[in-house]
Amino acid sequence: MYELAYPWMFALLPLPILIWWLMPAYRQKKDALYYPKFEELTETTGLKAQKSATVLKRKWFQYTINFLAWACIVTALTNPQYIGKPAKKVKNARNMLIAADISMSMNTTDWFDANNNRITRWKAVQNVLNEFIDKREGDRIGLMMFGSDVFALPFTPDLDIIKHTVDETGIGMAGHKTAIGNAIALSTQVFEADSIDQRVMILLTDGQDSGSEIVPITASNMAAEDSIKIYTIGIGTKDNAAYELDDKTLRMIAKNTGGEYFNAGNIDELNTIYDKLNEMEPIQFEDESYRPTRLLFYYPLALGFILTVGMQFISIMVQFILSLKRKES
Repeated sequence: MYELAYPWMFALLPLPILIWWLMPAYRQKKDALYYPKFEELTETTGLKAQKSATVLKRKWFQYTINFLAWACIVTALTNPQYIGKPAKKVKNARNMLIAADISMSMNTTDWFDANNNRITRWKAVQNVLNEFIDKREGDRIGLMMFGSDVFALPFTPDLDIIKHTVDETGIGMAGHKTAIGNAIALSTQVFEADSIDQRVMILLTDGQDSGSEIVPITASNMAAEDSIKIYTIGIGTKDNAAYELDDKTLRMIAKNTGGEYFNAGNIDELNTIYDKLNEMEPIQFEDESYRPTRLLFYYPLALGFILTVGMQFISIMVQFILSLKRKES
């Protein structure tokens, strides 16, 4: 719908008429000035006196155009705007930290893509993780990669940066071991740097803790004290020869923090897990109180400018034509 922010500005429309009425000098007829030495002046200058002078009087259309230009200015002052349909505005509901294992075991090629081609566990996780991140618009996502060492990307609503980092991260960039305890301990520091109360962490690994300076269970108790809920995802199945997953520890970590443990042996199961996480931690929206607004004041302002310039151009052309006729006569 269209709306005027300041409709009372239309009270200024009769202002030019009011000024004309209060200043009668504009309405008085002016007598010609008698100059006694006019003939001497013409002889001295060599100019030829005309029988009469041409005085351009304002026509009705000039008054009309002037008033229309004024009306355009007043309309612009009312600040016309177009109010769009009510829209749901995404609310930053929570901070979600994704902690992914990039130790050398994630380079195992025991997973298959949609074309039944063998791919590494990490490649499968990358594909599914990017789809999951796309669905989290409204959350501020942080990213943590861990192996022997741990590095983290701070929380950001810019999901493209998170996805780009996931795509550019390679196996072994953080070392060969799996420091799960260190990753959980560092997560408490990452969350403390932000003020949002709802804190969710997704921990994904295919191995068991090694090289940590703190026991994962102890680290999870610390996380629980900081109101961090951890969902753990174990990669691998027990019938696989490369199975090294410590699912008992992952279950305990989830239980201690109020989260849940999931196990994924292939891409389909991993997709199902992320769908469940979307249901368990849904995006929250504000009420339909947000309405996009587009300002339109420049349209009447531009029209008033065109009318004013157009009238001045016509006046100049008329005076030019009349001056040519006088010269010819």
